[in-house]
Amino acid sequence: MLRLKFEIITPERVVLKDEVDQITIPTAEGEITILPNHIPLIAVLRPGEIIAKKDKEEIAMSCSGGFIEVTGDKVLILADTAEKAEELVEAEIEKARERAQKILEEKHVDAEKYADAAAGLERELARLKVARKRGRARTAPSIRVEE
Repeated sequence: MLRLKFEIITPERVVLKDEVDQITIPTAEGEITILPNHIPLIAVLRPGEIIAKKDKEEIAMSCSGGFIEVTGDKVLILADTAEKAEELVEAEIEKARERAQKILEEKHVDAEKYADAAAGLERELARLKVARKRGRARTAPSIRVEE
């Protein structure tokens, strides 16, 4: 059976390096699915969910943007940020989303700060969508206070 060599890399780490059957990716032109023997391709990645399928298993990840290169049987994603679904903590994502939303609602915010907050909000919404859709997101550890 033909497989794709798949690698997703961020500036901090290699998120996944494996051989998979197919990959579904959000691009600037829309969602695409890459199968073995796909034509060569370079595309802009937009924030959203990446799904890699191997046998009957689905590996879900969130990404915040970047680039994808397909050459032969290899798919390389250079992402700004990417996380596997099981690494996502919904409570932390909600806090980050709220912080970005507050900045966007401020009346006197400079253009650079506004653009950073807008990009941050888009990233957090993509992470939140994956966390909720996949239902495997970790919850924040609870702290017990004894009285």
